[in-house]
Formats: sequence, C-alpha cells, structure tokens
Amino acid sequence: MKKSGNKCARNIKNNLGILFLTILMSISGCHLTQNESGKTPIAKIYDSYLYLEDIPAKIYRGKSVDDSLSALHQYMEDWAYKTLILKQAERNVDTVKINHLTRQFKKDLLTETYKELLLQKFIDTIVPADTLQKYYQTYKQYFISTNNYVLPQFVVVTKRNAKVSKIRKWFFSGHAAYADSLVKNTPAFTHYNLEGNKWYKLTAFQKELPVLKKINEKYILKKRKKFVLTDSLSLYLVFIKNAVSKQEILPLELVQNDLKQLILSQRKKQALSQLKNHLKEEAISKKIFKIYKTKTVQ
Repeated sequence: MKKSGNKCARNIKNNLGILFLTILMSISGCHLTQNESGKTPIAKIYDSYLYLEDIPAKIYRGKSVDDSLSALHQYMEDWAYKTLILKQAERNVDTVKINHLTRQFKKDLLTETYKELLLQKFIDTIVPADTLQKYYQTYKQYFISTNNYVLPQFVVVTKRNAKVSKIRKWFFSGHAAYADSLVKNTPAFTHYNLEGNKWYKLTAFQKELPVLKKINEKYILKKRKKFVLTDSLSLYLVFIKNAVSKQEILPLELVQNDLKQLILSQRKKQALSQLKNHLKEEAISKKIFKIYKTKTVQ
C-alpha cells in the first residue's frame, strides 16, 4: 500500500513538472488561443481545462506584471494539484461507498433544509417578556453562576477638571436633574457608563478599570456599593448597582438569550412532532402511504 502511495505521489510530481513547463512556455510566449466556447485555456489535465477567464481577478489586481504572473502561476499550481489528486483518487478509490454517502447527504440536506423552511414559516420566534419571566421562574435553579458579575455605573474624569467636586456630587446624588448634568458633561469624561445596564464579568471590569484591582473582590461584589478612587491622573467614581457571586443564581438579564433558545427549541420540537403526524396522516388519507400486513416469521 505504501509503495502504491509513493508511486501516486511520483506520478503527480512528474505530471506537475510537465504541466508547468508547458504553462510557462505558453504564458511567456503569449501563445494563447480561444477555444470554441470563447474561453482561453491555459492548462489542461486529462479532460479538465483551466481557463484564463475563470481565474479570479483579485489574485492579480493591483499587482505588478511580475507579481501578477507569480500569482497566476501559484493559482495554476493549486488547481493542478487538486485536479491531479482528484484524478488519482477516482482511479484508486472505490466510489460505490462515496456515491452512497453523497446520495444520503443530499437526502439529509434536502430534508433538513425543507424542515427549516417550514419551521421558519410556522414557528413564532418572538418571545414576549412575560414568557421569559415565566420560564425564568421555572428554570432559574439551573442557572448557577460560575463567575463573578457586576452591574456598574461609573465615570472616569481627569483630576484637573474644574467640575470634579460637582461631578462627584451629581454622580452619587440619584436625582434626575443631576443625572442630566452628568449627561451634558460626558465630553469631559475619559470613560463612563451612566446607564448601568451592562453586566460585566468582574475580571473584565477590573481590566476596564485597573484601579479596582487594589480593592478586595468581596467589597466590589456588594450591591449598591460606592467607590471613589484615584490614580495620578484621574478620579474614578463607581457605583455597583447589582452583583452576582459564584454559585449564586444568575439574574434574568444574563440568561435571557439562553432562555429564549430553550423556548424556541421546545417550540421547534413540538412543531416537528406535529409535522411528522400531519405528513403521515395526509399520506394515508391520499393513499400515498400504505402499510401491508405481514405474517409473523416463525
């Protein structure tokens, strides 16, 4: 078997050498002529042709003449190798099993594609908030956190800012009027999240605000915790709206995408079951499907 493989490799190598000699002579001398179909063949292996018009222009677009020829030769080399190895495979591999697998793959692909089309037509992909809430209450015991998470609001401002004391007062006040003042001053902030609607893994949040790394994690993971921190250049104002530690139940906001997929999966399973029954009953009623009685084999 090994000798046969080595022989195949030598055949491919020899054929490639002859092929490229011919190609180089043709390209260099520009002896290219069109065939009956109007295309220009630049290489041939057995009954397979490579046409100049079929080579993607992107491989040589914007390149010099020498680089274009080099790219063209590389493309032909790849084409030749793939074509030669395919021809060798067709001669040395039993194609019965391959053809069977190909037919089965086509059947499976057609079936799955058709089922997906039917599901897209009949399954409601909209999951209302109240449905998510209901499922969350039912399954939340399975959503146990394996990481620490925080839901923060924060502002980072340079200590040279003339409004530093006001910004600190506005940030921790909780009054709507002060919130508006913060929004108006956002161009002066070097980094901020005033909405507080994004959950972070604690490790990711510490990377975003490295000044937090000097704070013990157990203090950061306290709900409604306030921090006023500084470094040589900036003032950091942080308010932890909510937090989840490892082994605690994750909040709905962190699992709603998973819940939605769970709901849609259940809908899909139910729809496929209904489709199966419908197709069978319809086929029987139209006398397309018939079950013959058989005698028990003794």
